[in-house]
Amino acid sequence: MTATVTFQVGDLVKDLTRNTFGRVRRQELGVLILQNRVGYIWRAMPGRCKLVKPAELDSDPLRYPPNTVPLTITPLDVRRGDWVRVEDGNVYQVKDMRAHGAGGRVLHLAGRPRPWVMTPGSRQVYRPT
Repeated sequence: MTATVTFQVGDLVKDLTRNTFGRVRRQELGVLILQNRVGYIWRAMPGRCKLVKPAELDSDPLRYPPNTVPLTITPLDVRRGDWVRVEDGNVYQVKDMRAHGAGGRVLHLAGRPRPWVMTPGSRQVYRPT
């Protein structure tokens, strides 16, 4: 029986398939989205990755918005006031949302001019405490 390993945004991992290192940018449908130091982005299976160094909370003040806790949720569980990290790496607060297809949401984010589609699948958000 294999142990399930969970990775968080910001963790440094070694992709054993490619034999290279990268930081976790996000997780989509059980697949890690990794980025190396020069900006190259690729996908990797969590079972084929090894944790090298966990993310340092204090080193990156933008990793977590103040007074929030990280949660892994589906688009149906997102609430107004939650913070989400989008593809550009920035974190935005949810102002409003609309339904979108089967299990997705269209989120209106504070500080972002265009709405953002949260596709079905698990995603990490930061919920105010």
